[in-house]
Amino acid sequence: MSVSYDAGNEITNVTWITALLSERDVAGQIPINFVINPAVALSSACFGNGLYATKAAGDCISNLLAVGYRRLYVDLYWSTSRRKWTFCPAEIPNADSVVMSSAATADLTKSTVTTASSTYSTATGISGLATASSTGYENSNGETILQLGSYRCSRDLDLTTLSDILRGFFTNTKSQLLISTNYLILNLRVASNGLESADSTRPLAPENLPASDSERLGSALDQALASYLYTPSELASDRSNLGNSWFQVDEKHKPIVDYFTLHTDSAGIQSTPDGWPSSSYVQLAKTDRLFVGYGSIDPRLAAYDYKLDGDIIFPPGYLTSTINITTTSNGSVSSGCLFKPGATEISQANSSWAFSASLPIPAMSSGNETLASVTRLTSNIGGCGLSIVLNSTLFGETADANVANYRNVFLSTSWAWVDGQPNGAATGGGTNDVPSFDRCAVLDVSSQGHWRTANCSQHRRAACRIGTGPFSWSLSNATAEYNDAANHCPPQSSPAVPRTGLENTYLYRYLLNQPKDIIDPTSLDPAHREVFLDFNSIDITSCWVSGGPTAKCPYASDPQQLEHRTVLVAAIAGIIIVIITALTLFVKCNANRRNTRRRKRVIGGWEYEGVPS
Repeated sequence: MSVSYDAGNEITNVTWITALLSERDVAGQIPINFVINPAVALSSACFGNGLYATKAAGDCISNLLAVGYRRLYVDLYWSTSRRKWTFCPAEIPNADSVVMSSAATADLTKSTVTTASSTYSTATGISGLATASSTGYENSNGETILQLGSYRCSRDLDLTTLSDILRGFFTNTKSQLLISTNYLILNLRVASNGLESADSTRPLAPENLPASDSERLGSALDQALASYLYTPSELASDRSNLGNSWFQVDEKHKPIVDYFTLHTDSAGIQSTPDGWPSSSYVQLAKTDRLFVGYGSIDPRLAAYDYKLDGDIIFPPGYLTSTINITTTSNGSVSSGCLFKPGATEISQANSSWAFSASLPIPAMSSGNETLASVTRLTSNIGGCGLSIVLNSTLFGETADANVANYRNVFLSTSWAWVDGQPNGAATGGGTNDVPSFDRCAVLDVSSQGHWRTANCSQHRRAACRIGTGPFSWSLSNATAEYNDAANHCPPQSSPAVPRTGLENTYLYRYLLNQPKDIIDPTSLDPAHREVFLDFNSIDITSCWVSGGPTAKCPYASDPQQLEHRTVLVAAIAGIIIVIITALTLFVKCNANRRNTRRRKRVIGGWEYEGVPS
């Protein structure tokens, strides 16, 4: 069965879209290893019910991508009998050994189905492999589902399925408004043969390991997704001469140099031993979309030389740094937080590829209570510079059956805006005399440092970055309207906006240390609780940009275009097509009239090639 990406469950709420887009854009020049990217483990989110069906898996992965997850943890199982990588944890027997059940039309796609255990033969297969006998069923999608112990597996669910979904997702989200950087972390396992013996932990013999190019993950992914991959070899090349890579593009795509080590040799060539590109560079300058890295590798695959895939797949631990955290009952992080008071340099609070070891989902009696707990926890984790790893089957339902819970957990990872913000319905003003209403962002210290929209004509102090340091902040020396904020920042500082959750935490903690007559979270006066950030949607409602009051939205020419997810480039292209079509008609009509007059006869009609709309 062939599946592809289905965007049917994508986020459509304008406020949510605006919040996610603004967070993505504000971090556009931050090297990708410091940008928060919530991760989800497919083993829990898609296969927590033990069903490995192709259609259900396709719906699940599509849903997770559609609601915002950009980092997928994937468990792949090497089948020694079929010599391929699959999702099923059990060896799938050949067709001849499958007995079809009389319940051929049973719908086994739901998590509530109870499975019966199957028997495994002790017949010896290839190099000591035990083969399995199984009962087969046909679900409502027409798939044959094999009962293999506690697992129910389709024969067709393998790496090709994942590649097809990703390729469809990339095709459907290639506009500047929708584009994203994505990650696959591959955990390598060995499919079980059903025998409980000492041999189950013994490393596979060399002849049972992946060997040919068609069996190797690097070759398979390169063949299927080559045009989207940003590879280790590409990173090494870019790092060796930044003048020919990251520093050669437009200023808006260059990574912030404060986030990596910069070397300059005697010839003036700049390089970095530890830097990473920004998402803006990867997505827009390079048009790449995908990073693939190895996660954990089963000891039974100890002899598998994953380094042969080194040009395509990053080695284990290269794209992930696991941080053990502990949390309190109210959802705050009691240990493991990367905020270090007094730190001014990245090396002092290094959050490179930092992920929480796990996301503990508390056992709660209702969905609202659980989501409230998760919201507090995930928001605090983001403020600590950590990304979450969701490795739970939420409320016993996989994301193909109910994606809403997974979407809500993803949305709760937002480190910037207060829930329900930014207000995309702000109207009024926008002239030289009347500043736009609610089109400027403020950090609210009474909301744990999250952002709100505010009237740009109100008087607030402004957050000012000292030099280019990511963690060094000051306050303007007086309150003023947003348009005038830049004139009140202290020397050597300028209006700025936090670009990561950790930067935001440093600004928030700095504000909490100010005298009460300047900043007071308990004050009834908003001017003592809020500070202007260099972030506004004055140009276009719902399009948030930095760079002062005259900054322009890069996406749309009016609010409706943005809210309907229409990119400005597409609009311009459409206008050009209309103009070309009109000119073509005009020229041909004129030529037709001249020919008619010259030949003294009437032409009944004329043909032209139309331009697709």
